[in-house]
Amino acid sequence: MEEAPTLLMGRIRHIDWMKGIAILFMVQVHTAAVVPPTGINVHHPLAFLAAALGGMAAPLFVTMSGWGVHASAKRKGREGGDWIAWMAPRVSILFLCQILVNALFHENHAGRFEILTPGILTLFAVSAILMPVLSKIGTFSRGVLMILFILAPSVLGGHTGPEWSWGVRIHSDGLAEWFERLLINGTYPAIPWLSYTILGSLIADLKEDVLIKKRIFLVGLIFTSYTVLVSVTQNETWALTEGDAILTFFPANSEFVIVSAAFVILLQMILDKAENNPKETPVKGILRKLEPAGRLSLTIYVGHFALLGAFVASYGRGSFPLEISFAFTVIHMIAWIPISIAYERIAPNYSLEQVIRVMSRKLSR
Repeated sequence: MEEAPTLLMGRIRHIDWMKGIAILFMVQVHTAAVVPPTGINVHHPLAFLAAALGGMAAPLFVTMSGWGVHASAKRKGREGGDWIAWMAPRVSILFLCQILVNALFHENHAGRFEILTPGILTLFAVSAILMPVLSKIGTFSRGVLMILFILAPSVLGGHTGPEWSWGVRIHSDGLAEWFERLLINGTYPAIPWLSYTILGSLIADLKEDVLIKKRIFLVGLIFTSYTVLVSVTQNETWALTEGDAILTFFPANSEFVIVSAAFVILLQMILDKAENNPKETPVKGILRKLEPAGRLSLTIYVGHFALLGAFVASYGRGSFPLEISFAFTVIHMIAWIPISIAYERIAPNYSLEQVIRVMSRKLSR
């Protein structure tokens, strides 16, 4: 018997697929950074592939978080104390998890963070704080707001820290500078990364309006082609994690946000179509294996840093032969698929996601 193509126990399956893909990409990019291959420069095909997956990981992860928090916020009407009961567990758990991740992957133990470095989980916390307001704004107004967030890095210029080293980006002296890292020039500052949160909310509200999503993607595709053309004609590097390139990740410039958002929309349209296709295919079978990882994405995010933190604390940071680096990265990424499947069967009530749900229910009583 065929399963309903759209919903499974109240969940939209292709959203869980996208969350699963996002968290696996996050594992991939962080693992590849811990065990970089020897003798591979940025122009090597494998380096380009790793950078492409890594470049899509965080935008996809943040967009899907935006979809989830928006859908949760709109699920039922809330007023006053109900919003506090909904928001408080999310914000507190996300902030605590960010501190935990920073401790697990601390720079004093060959990691990459300071204990209070704002990161992607604090970005999620900011999203949760703003969602009571954002969820009440119409799609057109949210679209305009998203465009403003996208264009903000071009306006802020040097304030985003394009010339900064990693050490400067993760460090803050005092509360004022910490908020500056959280909002403008940290690893995942609210400006411009909240544009992906808003994109996720728009995808949730425009799920039936395929034409609008196609038009938005077409605009993004045209812009992407333009950036490639400029790269070729001006002999400039197209994309780098940081440095002098048309698209940069640290800090995320406007060009990067537009290009990555276009591909997020493309992936969503492809997977939405696949889910609603009544025909059973091997690809759908593979995608269903990703659903538990999607449902446990926060738990996996913290868990994979625990493993990577233990690895660098024991063996330090250094380059590895290509075969070892590639095998280690792929195995660590893929391993979370069976781990998440088994975890949901053995301990379904013991995850960070479940903690947030339980705390929300208790506070709303």
